[in-house]
Amino acid sequence: MIFRRRIVLAVAAVLPLAAHAACSATNGDAIPNQAFDASTLDVGSNPDDPEAGDLDGGSKKDVANDAPGDAKKDAPNTAPVVINEIYVDQVLDGDQAEFVELRVAAGTPVDDLKIRIVYPNGQVKYEINVGLPGQVVTPSGLWVVSGNRLDRLNVSAKSDREFSISDPWGLEIPGAIQVVRGNTLLDVVGFTDAPDGGALPPLTQPPTATVEKSPVFVPTSPSGNGTKRHTIGRRVVAPGGAGAPDTNDNAADFCPMEASPGYPQKPCK
Repeated sequence: MIFRRRIVLAVAAVLPLAAHAACSATNGDAIPNQAFDASTLDVGSNPDDPEAGDLDGGSKKDVANDAPGDAKKDAPNTAPVVINEIYVDQVLDGDQAEFVELRVAAGTPVDDLKIRIVYPNGQVKYEINVGLPGQVVTPSGLWVVSGNRLDRLNVSAKSDREFSISDPWGLEIPGAIQVVRGNTLLDVVGFTDAPDGGALPPLTQPPTATVEKSPVFVPTSPSGNGTKRHTIGRRVVAPGGAGAPDTNDNAADFCPMEASPGYPQKPCK
């Protein structure tokens, strides 16, 4: 009797579970056919995703996608910047026709760059923001800061940051141009109109350099209506203005050439 009573009780315990399973199979609720180990869930991830059990609470795919973006966002801007071409007016075109062209990797932010223009007295006359907040270098890899009358050069010309006659802008010869990011000197070019002219003395406040080794000699540009003006620019070692070197010697790196602000370098004259 005791044995039969135990069998009856066991059957009675199983019947409700069987009934519940049968009900679930007919009322539209799916019966789980897969089980995953419990894990910490990543916000926005699928709790049924087997990959959600990584140590950081996210999937390997999430980590791979997130890390580069975070690193890029936090990394300091250290892209190389060089002065590529300069026009110093000597034929009465005026300050508005003068320009400084920079060579920078496309997409580089420019709102943290400044141009410092040094006058013959060895003092910084102007310190100018290269670009406005949010601006980046165009696909050409060139960035031009200029007056608003580049048409006086009689060549194809583009400017990315223009100044009017009432703005603090204008170059003098002999002189120098520094490009800085914060207190860091990125490049400097010294120039003179005397074949045997020396560099300006170092500035009293850092960054103090006014030249790389020897200043560039700036010959007088052709003048007259419709005449294409000449600038000083980095020597071209390949067609299309590619490969202009930077050997840290201004006199060796630069030469006279036809002006081409915003466009590939012309050959040396």
